[in-house]
Amino acid sequence: MGKMLRIIKKDTVLVISWVLAVVSAFFVTPDKTYAEYIDWRSLGILWSLMLITQGYMKNGVFEKIGHSLLLRTRKVWQLVLALITMCFFGGMVITNDVALITFVPFAIIMLKNCEREDIMIPVVVLQTIAANLGSMMTPIGNPQNLYLYELSGMSIGQFILWMLPFTMIAAALLLVSLLFIRDKGAVISVPADKKVRKDTRKRINIIIFTLLFVVALL
Repeated sequence: MGKMLRIIKKDTVLVISWVLAVVSAFFVTPDKTYAEYIDWRSLGILWSLMLITQGYMKNGVFEKIGHSLLLRTRKVWQLVLALITMCFFGGMVITNDVALITFVPFAIIMLKNCEREDIMIPVVVLQTIAANLGSMMTPIGNPQNLYLYELSGMSIGQFILWMLPFTMIAAALLLVSLLFIRDKGAVISVPADKKVRKDTRKRINIIIFTLLFVVALL
């Protein structure tokens, strides 16, 4: 019983999903058409994108991009803007969940280095909002978009144009939110990244994952 409770606590959503799936089987009797209910193509694309983004993460791509942006910041509001922007635009390409997994820990480290832990909670909240709002613009931003994109049969250009006005409004509201950051005009100093060094193997890996990313988009 104790082991079962630990499993439920660890994967609550997964357990609830399985229970609901079993219950639904009593209302829709299992038959050979069950396999047709699953959108294998959308799942395959999502799985591919998750593997590719994980490859980017392992090779430190997002951290390098983020740190290069942060080195150009001089004030608190610029730092917060950079951290939010990375989640906003990252969500469009690497999905909202991956953007948060990548950039939230990165933001926590940067704020600690700058001795601005006092704004950590507002920044993380804004990052979460930004990742979810930015991800709505593209078909690959989140699983829901990918499913709707596949179901509708529209082109990627049409999908983006439809979502562009909402994304622009979201971006404007995120900019307004910067006005409520405490001591936003204070000067900060972002420490340089001492771990940066050239690695030929990582460079080759990044090229390979980039080519795979293009294939996945195609």
